[in-house]
Amino acid sequence: MDRREQTATPMDSPIDSIEILNLRLRARIGFSPHELDTWQDVVINLRLGSIARLAGESDDPADALNYKPISKAIIQLVSSRRFALLEKLAEEVACLAIGRFGAACVEVSVHKPGALRHSDSVGVRIARQPADYARNIAYIALGSNIAPEQNLRAAIALLRAWTTLLALSPVYRSPPQGDRQQADFLNMAVKLHTVRAPLEFKRRVIDRIETALKRQRAPHNVNAPRSIDLDIALWNEEALEYGGKPWRIPDPDIVRYAHVAVPLAELAPGYRHPQTGESLRKIAARLDANGMKKLDFDFDEKLD
Repeated sequence: MDRREQTATPMDSPIDSIEILNLRLRARIGFSPHELDTWQDVVINLRLGSIARLAGESDDPADALNYKPISKAIIQLVSSRRFALLEKLAEEVACLAIGRFGAACVEVSVHKPGALRHSDSVGVRIARQPADYARNIAYIALGSNIAPEQNLRAAIALLRAWTTLLALSPVYRSPPQGDRQQADFLNMAVKLHTVRAPLEFKRRVIDRIETALKRQRAPHNVNAPRSIDLDIALWNEEALEYGGKPWRIPDPDIVRYAHVAVPLAELAPGYRHPQTGESLRKIAARLDANGMKKLDFDFDEKLD
């Protein structure tokens, strides 16, 4: 039986567990000035839901949840990322255990030794099941032509902090639309998970990022230079309107401009536009991409 088929809930049958105890790691975690970019001790404990009777009957490693790659993935996660909160780190570990390794459920505790005077440690404990990660899948289009390398990196860092990033497209240099007397844009797209609805996502994530990166809007010039521009391009497989403007999903620019369609097609070439039925690959292929150039652009932090 494939490990991902080992599904059960507490009401279906008792779930056995595999435990990883006292995984001691060094992490860049915290939001106080003295904690930024400082490596600190964290202790992680996991209880991974499994059905041990399968392995107990067969004595076959294929029927067991393999804890070694899970441990290695957690070590890589902690060593390559920055976290403000223990809650975020615990959530990422739980999502990894369920989403990548197929745990039937998971309990995660993360403790920070010496974080509080007169106590051994301060920590958080969470419990998650696969249903907790039935989240919205969103594709966000990004562009910048004011300090674009710096602002794209900053926008990705904030998206990583406030959502669950799944994939990044390559970055493209694109000629500006409309007003040609300005610098070229850098454009890209990301795929992410979020529990928010579209309007809440725009207000609580997109608007905050654009404010943080000093986006200035020119009321009479929609093609003006900008430090950062983020738009919800696609949302699950839905076609909808939201907000007072209203904003539209899919973003109408997907079928108009290569600098929007091409990065999205890199992420999901077979995704079918909810209104036209065309694949993103086909839409991107028929749009004029003259002047676009794929760049060798590395972000400071890699996705797992």
